[in-house]
Amino acid sequence: MTAPLDTHWVCLAGGDGSGKSTQAAALVAALVAEGVDAVEVGIWDGLTDPVTAPLLGFSDRAQVQEYLRVLGPRARALFLFHALHAAIDLAASRQPQVAILNAHWYKYFASEVALGGDPAELRAWVTGFPEPARTFYLRVEPVVAMARKSELSPYESGFGADEEFVQVQADAQVTLDRLSAELGWIELDGAADRAVLTAQIAGEILAQVRA
Repeated sequence: MTAPLDTHWVCLAGGDGSGKSTQAAALVAALVAEGVDAVEVGIWDGLTDPVTAPLLGFSDRAQVQEYLRVLGPRARALFLFHALHAAIDLAASRQPQVAILNAHWYKYFASEVALGGDPAELRAWVTGFPEPARTFYLRVEPVVAMARKSELSPYESGFGADEEFVQVQADAQVTLDRLSAELGWIELDGAADRAVLTAQIAGEILAQVRA
């Protein structure tokens, strides 16, 4: 499925701890400063939306993590994809000029493959997501990513001990690397200076939006 023509969809891909959320917030601020109506789209936007939040049974992300822990692999993947679709629908309803997809389906697909999911089955479930005009892959080695994080979520470590974060993320990175090669992502050093990355990515987005 291609993205709606009225919004320019851009993705920040990468594993956990690669700086996607920090970079997404910085990009939105940089684009808004240039007069562009830009929004970040994250999988848990429904938890803070004034319409959807009261209808959900979760008070915060910690409760979501506990729910994910008890789900089987298929139910967990479908729940994650549902939450992401809902977040994309919320963003699309605003019709911003630019929507920054934080992780998109790519990270959750890679994570679920790392946790033993069937790649063919999971790939069949993501055909309805919008296709970003451009994807920037913030690639960071898992050991570096772990050192950058102040707190690890259970999902990031495969619901095991924190020490399992590196192996889970290394397995997920194999899939992300394959997606990058297949889909033609722009690979960047996620460990590079964040301000420099923001300027580079924002410059490329502005060039496309204003072309």
